[in-house]
Amino acid sequence: MATRRRKFDIKFKENVLEYAAEHSGEQAAKHFNIDPKRIRYWKKQKIELATANKKRARLSGGGRKKVSEELDTKLSEWIHSMRDNHNRVSRKMIRNKALEIYPTVSDSGARFLASSGWLQRFLNRHGFALRHRTTVAQKDPDLLTEKLVSFVDYVSKTVVSKRISEKDIIAMDETAVWFDMVSPTTIDVKGTKSVALKTTGHEKSHLTVVLAAKADGTKLKPYVVFRGAIREVKAMQQEISRAVITTSANGWMNDDLTIAWLRSVLGKFSFRPRLLVWDAYRCHISTSTKQELRSYNITTAVIPGGCTKYVQAPDVMWNQPFKASLHASYDEWMAGDADKQYTSGGNLKAPSRRLLVDWVLAAWDKLDKDLIIKSFKVCGQSVKPDGSEDGLILCFREGQV
Repeated sequence: MATRRRKFDIKFKENVLEYAAEHSGEQAAKHFNIDPKRIRYWKKQKIELATANKKRARLSGGGRKKVSEELDTKLSEWIHSMRDNHNRVSRKMIRNKALEIYPTVSDSGARFLASSGWLQRFLNRHGFALRHRTTVAQKDPDLLTEKLVSFVDYVSKTVVSKRISEKDIIAMDETAVWFDMVSPTTIDVKGTKSVALKTTGHEKSHLTVVLAAKADGTKLKPYVVFRGAIREVKAMQQEISRAVITTSANGWMNDDLTIAWLRSVLGKFSFRPRLLVWDAYRCHISTSTKQELRSYNITTAVIPGGCTKYVQAPDVMWNQPFKASLHASYDEWMAGDADKQYTSGGNLKAPSRRLLVDWVLAAWDKLDKDLIIKSFKVCGQSVKPDGSEDGLILCFREGQV
């Protein structure tokens, strides 16, 4: 444990100096259990101490000072300019910038370390704090509105110019599904201070589910990605035809799996032009994915960053009921005795991968066709070109952005 810093008032300092005058500085240090350097420093202040208020802890103007007022000002201005341009500013960046500025504003020759303690005091002085990223809508509504209008207009013009029908407009999105899907709430006795919820201990284990559907309500096969478990996944591939099941090193989508999804779910061959609407996830816009799409009769509409909650159909209307159905299946499984396995120590294992796939298929089946059709209109991707259905578009409604 670090020792607590001691405080000495001026009366105490004078007593120490008197003792040191009668004996020696080293003996005074031992007698009062203080550092000899302090005594030498106080000797230099002897005249000022004699005339000062004895109850004060230090002389006027004493204590640690800011390294440089000019450094503070320039550093604060730099941070503001970075944030005005929406650039990220980290603690390390501030310390490095301070070390860069310091030689230009100080001629004292004193060493400046830009320590963590100095940084925290600087942040406190200027009202800076570590903040989490927010959506574009929270930061700049006008910029977001411009992006949304531009995107919806691009989709509309593409659909009209290429004569793309509703059965050829496809929306796709990846969503994470967790092995433990425990809801944060439960019914319990009023006033209960500790509310525990049983899990299998696999809250961090996940799989990825890719959902895709067409503007006419047609659902495409779910694409399920597990982490590892190659043998088990191969066995399920032979048994299950209503979903495409695969595996990756980390359970997330990547460039190779995106290409595999295009080939196995979307399909390369089509005599009619198609439109694929998806977000700017890195494997959607990678060089290899773009190269693959060149051989498809398909146009992509990449949703701008910060806009998915307004114009991505799965994000706007599919994911919530889909996840709710998964949670209901998990809760029913936890409450019952069927399809459960236990370790040799008697601990409940996570639901099996096969069971999770069954839950995914059931949740996807339950998703209403009319809800899917509506989601494309709400997101501005299947509205009539004459403008008669523009009122259905979510981001065009008053107060939505």
